[in-house]
Amino acid sequence: MELNAPGLETSMIRLQPLAEEHRAVIHNRNAINDMWKFMPVIPDGHNLNAYFDHTLRMSQLGTGQALVVLSKETDELIGIAAFILPNRLHRRVRVGYTWLEEAHRGTGVATHVQYLMIKRSIEWRARRVEWLMSSRSERAFAHIESLGAIHEGTLRKYSRMADGSWADVYVFSLIDDEIRAALDKIGAMIGETLPAPGA
Repeated sequence: MELNAPGLETSMIRLQPLAEEHRAVIHNRNAINDMWKFMPVIPDGHNLNAYFDHTLRMSQLGTGQALVVLSKETDELIGIAAFILPNRLHRRVRVGYTWLEEAHRGTGVATHVQYLMIKRSIEWRARRVEWLMSSRSERAFAHIESLGAIHEGTLRKYSRMADGSWADVYVFSLIDDEIRAALDKIGAMIGETLPAPGA
């Protein structure tokens, strides 16, 4: 199954591929404020359009797949998430570029997003799902660890951020049977049930 295949939804949210039509919506959200805190610098520029173009282009270049998070209650765009550097040969994929509107933080939406990202990773046949997070994202990496991901270590001064500062990066992962175990754990938390393996 491809990373951008349809069918990514829970009782709370739906994920679908990022498209040009989402640019204006994101401009009217608070993404620009969080970009400076949590996004690494990119060579294309330091504004929201440059980051949007970069993220949109990933699917064309084969370097990732960005998705928008839509509320099933209102059908509004409330966030973004992405698969980064998928590698079929080594069966690994990274989850990142995750952003939620402030009003939806702490509501359970983040857990639903991670559930769907991990679910699609295993459908894509990943044997390793990883997260690289700036050390300033304390709430985010505490959340990922609570879902079962293993903290592998810290990459010191690994990324220059959009605001020009340098950040250590924490590496988290799930591998092999840990992926399925995390899905079962998260599914129980949010009331979603996966089919049994091979079903």
